[in-house]
Amino acid sequence: MLGRHETLKGGKERLIGPVKLKSLEASQLERLLNRNKADLEAVKSQVSKIVGDVKQRGDQALIEYTEAFDGVKLDRSRLKVSRREIEEAYRQLPTGLIKALKRAERNIRLVHRRQLPKARILAKSKGMRVTQVFQPLDSAGLYIPGGRASYPSTALMLGVPARVAGVRRLVACTPPSPDGSVNPAVLVALDLAGVGEVFRVGGVQAVAAMAFGTETIPKVCKIVGPGNIYVTAAKMMVYGEVGVEFPAGPTELLVFADEKADPMLVAADLESQAEHDPRAVPVLLTTSEKLAEAVYERLSKADRRISMALEAHGAILLAESLEEAADFIGRFAPEHLAVHSAKPGRLLAKLRNVGAVSLGIYTPTAALDYALGPSHVLPTGGAARYASGISVFDFLRFYTVQSLTKRGLKDLRETVETLAEAEGLRFHKLAVEERFKRGGKVG
Repeated sequence: MLGRHETLKGGKERLIGPVKLKSLEASQLERLLNRNKADLEAVKSQVSKIVGDVKQRGDQALIEYTEAFDGVKLDRSRLKVSRREIEEAYRQLPTGLIKALKRAERNIRLVHRRQLPKARILAKSKGMRVTQVFQPLDSAGLYIPGGRASYPSTALMLGVPARVAGVRRLVACTPPSPDGSVNPAVLVALDLAGVGEVFRVGGVQAVAAMAFGTETIPKVCKIVGPGNIYVTAAKMMVYGEVGVEFPAGPTELLVFADEKADPMLVAADLESQAEHDPRAVPVLLTTSEKLAEAVYERLSKADRRISMALEAHGAILLAESLEEAADFIGRFAPEHLAVHSAKPGRLLAKLRNVGAVSLGIYTPTAALDYALGPSHVLPTGGAARYASGISVFDFLRFYTVQSLTKRGLKDLRETVETLAEAEGLRFHKLAVEERFKRGGKVG
């Protein structure tokens, strides 16, 4: 964890408190702002080999990599999850869990239905009309991560916006359990979301399969979903063959807290995100040294699962002013920002570059993770500088329809012909001139 340290016997260091933003060394700031990017470079070669192999050998490569990485031996007939397995998944789950999944699905669907845009007129004048038309993608591939845990919530956060957008064909890939099954909660969540095809394939090989298609898994138009560093690298590698949303790697939480915040609630939020993954990024930014010390005191006693992320990627940072804090948040561009402040509006007015913001003590990031309604699949690694969280817009494309009457073209004629001449494109100019040479009434 990044903070103030003391040296112990044997040369080891122990974190004892916060470090001021202004005191950060260049290398420390670089590590914070470019988190996990070096890891992507380190795995590119291995990822490229797997992607190329799946592209060339299809299902056989999937079967071999699933055995090598997941310890599960499959044949082609078992790659796709059957309808019978999905029906059995409902019977395996407690009634309370199914009820929770349905409640979450309703909230997510409600939020995303209200995001849906309608065709609209962008410009209209005498002789001119420009309309914008939205259409859903023909197909989308949803990557549902597994490994340390299974994530039915992610199945909802991806599947529901895609279905609301009207995507015709939804395909999901998720790693199998050691016995070859797929987590029943994930299957139920995908079914509630309206995902029609589910495959027990994970990792780089799943991304490659959805990007290029195999004998069993269809090629899709776009792949979305979070994953580990290998999955993220694979998505970046196949971009261009298919669309992808943004880097969605290990989870991140930056908590801003002032002197009025409850240090135990601040620590609880950081712990909740740290438990996701050893590569998770839990960071506290505060204007109160007293609060920072209290938070550290609790975090120093965290269990091993949480402390792994805290030690590797955590930080306790002290800002001298709200302005300094807001500037750092904009540069850090966190996936999640939790604001524990008596007057959050002051910070919100200065914010730029965040994936999602949770305000107040009764809005833990965990609520967004599961059931508030907006998708929890958000840009990580600083990608919030140029990307937004998953929404219906990730599953839509739009085109424009434009029309001119003769009168409308006459009004634009001089502009178009002048620019065509400037660019040396004489047939562009001629295409306009010909229309007036052929006569006809002004529209």
